[in-house]
Amino acid sequence: MDNLYESKFMKSLQRFGERLSSNKVFSAISNGMMITMGLMLVGAVFQIIATTSTLLGWCTKDSAFYKFTILPYDMTMGLISIVIAFAIAYAYSKMLGMKQLVNGINSMLLFLMVAAPATTVTLADGKTIFTGLSNDSLGGAGIFAAILIAIFSVKISHFFEKHNIVFKMPDVVPQFLQDSFTSLIPLGVNVLIWHGLNTLVVKVFTVTLPTAIAAILAMPLGALTSIPGMIICVFLATLLWSFGIHGSMVIYIAIMPSMIQYVTNNAALVAAGKPAVFAPVALFGILGVCGGAGNTLPLVVMGLRSKSEQIKAVSKAALIPGIFNINEPVTFGFPIMYNPILAIGYILNPIIVLLAVWGGYAIGFFKPAYVMIMTLMPLGVGEFLGSMAWQNALMPVVAFIIAYIVYRPFFKVYEKQLVEKEALAREELAKEAEAI
Repeated sequence: MDNLYESKFMKSLQRFGERLSSNKVFSAISNGMMITMGLMLVGAVFQIIATTSTLLGWCTKDSAFYKFTILPYDMTMGLISIVIAFAIAYAYSKMLGMKQLVNGINSMLLFLMVAAPATTVTLADGKTIFTGLSNDSLGGAGIFAAILIAIFSVKISHFFEKHNIVFKMPDVVPQFLQDSFTSLIPLGVNVLIWHGLNTLVVKVFTVTLPTAIAAILAMPLGALTSIPGMIICVFLATLLWSFGIHGSMVIYIAIMPSMIQYVTNNAALVAAGKPAVFAPVALFGILGVCGGAGNTLPLVVMGLRSKSEQIKAVSKAALIPGIFNINEPVTFGFPIMYNPILAIGYILNPIIVLLAVWGGYAIGFFKPAYVMIMTLMPLGVGEFLGSMAWQNALMPVVAFIIAYIVYRPFFKVYEKQLVEKEALAREELAKEAEAI
């Protein structure tokens, strides 16, 4: 057990996690997604108000109040892919030392060009001509395309700037005009590439590029977001955490688009009067449903009455953060990081909790989410608000019981080690005091 973290496999996994978390592309995707959290939260609040009002019978979906409250959701989560295309390009440009605003705007417009090309139609009266944009791929359905366009459009622009294939303006020209002219050639090339690719896809497959990308990526992601895939994701996330790497974020980068699609698709179903549908990707949240990643709140509760002064002190400091699902005080304070004894329970319990909650979904007790909650909340609150089902607030209870049972033997072994070390330390201090 002492040599577990020194094995070649563990060392190679640690290096892989460090490279992944420091990679500019993955960091840009992560940072760009984080930029959208405010919009997601605002959209979620108004969606909760609108949904609750209809569930309680205060209004109908045809009422003015419902239309008023659901509009902010439609204009935030319903257009989230546009924001993601801008935000990721902005974040990636910043990492590459490029003009963030220009590249962000260009990426957003390129995405709109392929996801919602302007279409002109004649209405039923035969006289009125209407030009509009289809919103089919502007919400969760277009996220994968938004990510790819943001990254590769910036890469293309970076190539042209790096090789100095840009229009140069005299220094006396204002900076904002210089930036605009500098981006002309890269933008023109990007337009030809993305517009041409989208036109080809539409001609061959009769679907837009975002739809085609989503279909292609659905094949490998189908395995990743299956039940076995979620078990692997949870295992890897907790294993990386035990090395001090933010495993939740590393894995979440890969599955976040699928997660957002899952919630937005369910939101559309609920809005149409249909029941939300469960997808395995929902189970990734079980990783930290009770005290943060690794479900560490049971450790804190045990630690409050520990015989070890170190564990007791850390537990007192970690209790309030744990109630809000923040696990860093435990991970780095107990510590769990580089501690094979506690890491076994840390890695094992979320997998068992995942299977238990999956069983709850299978029998219809737990309900699928349809409200995007992208912020830390107290125990059970996020689960309830995401589904508007009281049963889901019991997920942390299930996790607490299972995690407590799993953690207990490992906690007692580790506690015994610390108690012995602390006793020796006190004896040495007493001897030093006597010598003085």
